[in-house]
Amino acid sequence: MKTIHYLYVLLFILLCCRVPSADAAGAAIPDDNVHISADHMNQSRADGIYTAEGNVVVLWNGMNLAADQVRYAATTHILHATGSVVMTKGTTVLKGKTLVLYMDSGRAEMDSTLLKVPESGLTIVSDKLIRIDESVFTALSTELTSCDMPDPSWKISADKLNVNLLGYATGRNVIFYVKNVPVLYLPWMAFPVVLEKRSGLLFPHFGYSNKRGAQLDIPAYLVISPSQDLQLDLDMMSRRGVGVGLDYRYIRSRDSEGHIAPYSIYDQLEDRWRWQLALKHKEVFSSSANLRVDADAISDRTFLSDFGDKNGNSGRQSDTTTNYFGEKSGEYNRQSNDTTVNAVKTWQHYAVSSYLRYSQDLYAANDQATLQTLPSFAVAGVRQSIFSMPLYFDLDGSADNLYRESGTSGQRLNLFPRITLLQSYSSYLRMTLFTGAHIRGYATNKQDNNSGSQSNDGDLLPEAGVRLSTSLTRIYDTNFQLLKKIRHELIPEISYSFVPEHDQQRLPFYDYADRIIRQNMITLSATSVINGKFVSGEATEYRDISRIKLSADYAINGGRRDLLTLVESQRPWSDLILESETMLSKQMRVTFDTRYNLYENRLSTAVAGIEADDHQGNLIGAGYQMARNELEYFEGHFSTKLIKPLNLSYTARYSFDRGDFLESLYAAEYRHKCWSVNLAFHQRPGNQSYTVNFNLAGLGSN
Repeated sequence: MKTIHYLYVLLFILLCCRVPSADAAGAAIPDDNVHISADHMNQSRADGIYTAEGNVVVLWNGMNLAADQVRYAATTHILHATGSVVMTKGTTVLKGKTLVLYMDSGRAEMDSTLLKVPESGLTIVSDKLIRIDESVFTALSTELTSCDMPDPSWKISADKLNVNLLGYATGRNVIFYVKNVPVLYLPWMAFPVVLEKRSGLLFPHFGYSNKRGAQLDIPAYLVISPSQDLQLDLDMMSRRGVGVGLDYRYIRSRDSEGHIAPYSIYDQLEDRWRWQLALKHKEVFSSSANLRVDADAISDRTFLSDFGDKNGNSGRQSDTTTNYFGEKSGEYNRQSNDTTVNAVKTWQHYAVSSYLRYSQDLYAANDQATLQTLPSFAVAGVRQSIFSMPLYFDLDGSADNLYRESGTSGQRLNLFPRITLLQSYSSYLRMTLFTGAHIRGYATNKQDNNSGSQSNDGDLLPEAGVRLSTSLTRIYDTNFQLLKKIRHELIPEISYSFVPEHDQQRLPFYDYADRIIRQNMITLSATSVINGKFVSGEATEYRDISRIKLSADYAINGGRRDLLTLVESQRPWSDLILESETMLSKQMRVTFDTRYNLYENRLSTAVAGIEADDHQGNLIGAGYQMARNELEYFEGHFSTKLIKPLNLSYTARYSFDRGDFLESLYAAEYRHKCWSVNLAFHQRPGNQSYTVNFNLAGLGSN
């Protein structure tokens, strides 16, 4: 009897006390969503508490938790972890000393934490971190950086930081440090913490220029939808005032997109409102129909020289050759500001288009004499065979509504139907013979007092021509390492064009299409084309190596529209024209175009250029342009990433006839793993500007 009593006592002790287990496989946890493994594990059946020690791993709802020790209450679903706690879900990693996890709600509290967000590269260190759910955290007494720990190049500290891994972080009492030196205090701050587009403030841009004084541009970015965004720029200039710019971008569909960008400023230096409005839109209705709108309007003719081309791009530009206040190279001396609308519809043999252009002549005192096309309709018909004969018909035509405040205005119809005969003799000689007629009609609404034009008038002027050409080809084998074969093609050509003399002075004059000059001219040309076959291992590539064309005109009588070489009876030959392009390699290209006056034995024009680009961020190029008695200048540019971590670039144009630089732009970007700074110096006649821009990796620079 006494033996049975001892057995009951032993059974009671076994039921009430913890039973040791060799590993996690021996622990039967009632919650199927929780799995615990460890070197050692104990279970208390009385209160449902599991204790695990040594290399503990907890798996729960896709989360992986590692710690030295874990206590899990199966009844309340609360987990306590201590010692080298690492919680991982997806790519987010959270580390700390202690953890309390409420599994029913997903809430967690961790002390002495380190949170890594791989999507943005951010690291958040805090005394205490509270996990609200999978993507929302609150950090107390925290520091944030995207640099390598423990000695980051920059960091942001805050008393309290609310982090949404799907969007933003907001902080209170924020201090920005460079190394460990505090440089900026903000009572509140918000910024994106993911790489995807997020609304928020972007980093400001700083600068100075002679015309605008000290500059500070503060951009704000708003995501309206996945296919729409808006950028607002507050553009502060000490000499000019405060400007406001917007840039609204949208994508309606894969074939429909555009942007609208207004900019306005009350110029305190000139005591007036000044503005710019830019609009671009592309609409592709089908593979054969599209519409494009490119509108650009400014308040006055000196806006671009004073402010550059704002055009809604301030803050979006990441190119170090563009400063962050809209001054793109060459925009300040643009000759005109144009608004165009172009619609095109094509068929197999025909195409129709409509074109509208409103132009602001920036070099004229006003636009009263500027010709506006409001609108123009054009038709083009490609060559079509006539009754299966070697005769072909094609057509070009347009109907224009031409307007200007001062001068002749009205409508113009211009048609040029043409019939062409194509013949080949043996396999060497090709002949093209054509005849056509220029049919023009005019309806004049407003006439110039001295024009002598009639209200309604028309004209017919024939034109004919012939062209003979041949092609001589030879292929050469080479013994070069990569270049195995060279194909050389020589194309000599002679052509003749004839337009009879015809009085056109009674017709309105809008452009040179209204004054077709008399022609009785022979054109001689020879074109040399060299291609190569390059073999590297098993890869074969065919590339153009060089193309050179030499041509000249001989006027039997009549004229030519050539402002550089006037046709005189004693000088029937035109300039000798050379056009060339040579690819020294896949990375290097040389161009040279020139016109040589045969009578004065000198160059009339010359355009030369060389450019080398390794397609890895290293580029260098130079160019020379000359027009006799008109202009002569040299331009050069280079950019390189060879001097890491620097990206350097330089662009310059020097005028020989002025004896001074037209423009110089120096730019440098220092790129660190977790931050970068852009410096630019832009110099042109009458103005010098400096700009500085900072970017911190992970803080949502757009």
